[in-house]
Amino acid sequence: MLNKFLKTGHRRWLVLFPLLGFFILVILVNVKPAPQLKSAMARAPLVQVEKAKVRLLKMSIAGYGRAQSKESWQAIAEVSGRVIYRHPELEKGRMLPAGTVALKIDPVDYQLKLAQAESDLKSAIADADRIALNKNRYALSLALEQNRLSIIEQEYNRKNGLLNKGSISQSAVEQEQSNVFAQQEKVLDLETSLKLIPNDINVAEARIQVNQSRVKEAERKLAKTNIVMPFNARITQVNAVLEQVINQQSVLLKANHLGAMEINAQFAIADMKQLIRQTASANLSPGDEFPDIKRLNLQAIIKLYSGDESHQWSGTVTRVSDSIDPQGNTIGLIIEMQNDWQNFDPLKNTPVMNDMFLEVNVIASSKAVLSVPTMAVHGSSVYIVEADILRMKPVSILFESGRFTAVDSKAVGSIMEDDLVVTTDLLPAIDKMVVRTTLEQTKTEQEK
Repeated sequence: MLNKFLKTGHRRWLVLFPLLGFFILVILVNVKPAPQLKSAMARAPLVQVEKAKVRLLKMSIAGYGRAQSKESWQAIAEVSGRVIYRHPELEKGRMLPAGTVALKIDPVDYQLKLAQAESDLKSAIADADRIALNKNRYALSLALEQNRLSIIEQEYNRKNGLLNKGSISQSAVEQEQSNVFAQQEKVLDLETSLKLIPNDINVAEARIQVNQSRVKEAERKLAKTNIVMPFNARITQVNAVLEQVINQQSVLLKANHLGAMEINAQFAIADMKQLIRQTASANLSPGDEFPDIKRLNLQAIIKLYSGDESHQWSGTVTRVSDSIDPQGNTIGLIIEMQNDWQNFDPLKNTPVMNDMFLEVNVIASSKAVLSVPTMAVHGSSVYIVEADILRMKPVSILFESGRFTAVDSKAVGSIMEDDLVVTTDLLPAIDKMVVRTTLEQTKTEQEK
């Protein structure tokens, strides 16, 4: 019986245990608080924002081109002769200062020609002086002969009167008349000589001028026997050697100016138009003058990249190239810069050399424009945050300047000043999605 009772009680507990466990589970579920659901704001992505502001920005465009000396010089022989002197530093790659005598040509023949021309000039001057003296002598002689003619005529008139009275013979009157004719001939000769004097003077003056020109020509040719450097220059080619006989029009040497360099850099036409548009306040052609890009005062940063190193110089835009590339995609700007040879440093201050391939950044003057961080621009739109809602706004990009991009504030539907622009690279970016900004994150942390 006892065993039977134990078996019956065991079976009852087996039925009660599951029921007891169910009741305990119900109690635990009712007692435990419900889990807190996260709000939509808590699940929203965190983004960084920055205000769109009006900033003073400088537009710049990049181009590339090769450097050339602004001035080059070819020493062409204007006289022929033997080279009797060559400067010891006259070698390719050397630099010579302005005024240095680089070459000398034998001047003996030209010295003789100068002496002959000077002698001919002195002779012409002497002839002119002699003609001037003759003019004075003829004038005095004419006055004397005219007085004598007056006296002879008076004597003829007196004897002619005596002839009428029968006091003198006819032969005496005829003799006196002959004297009058002879004296009139002398006066006429002197008057003719005086009339020819101006022509003689003109001929003499012409001879003087011709001989003066010959003297100047002889002096010029004599001076051309010395080949003098016209400016500080680097020698690029030497063709003359000592004791060599050279002919006229022979190229003796070539040199490039040490100071000014020019870079004909090519820029995209679209970039160039935008640059001009941003600097349109300057008048390129005031009054009746021709257009001149120098009026825009465009500065340039010139760069040379050599491996891991780079060198930089400054320059100015002086003019526009006279043509565009055959494809019509680029236009050339001429940039001028100065080499500083006085402070030459092969490591820190290297000069610009011929045929260097350089990058040129042309920079316009500062202009106040609405701008956003460049990293916030996605194609032709930006993301802004309005009341925790992400909005996509179209923008018309003007230009980039460092960390910022200038946009057209007048474009339809564009952003406005003080709009919160998203700078985070948000993926995915869905219009009207809820976002948290860095300011909201900071506020939440402070509340905690």
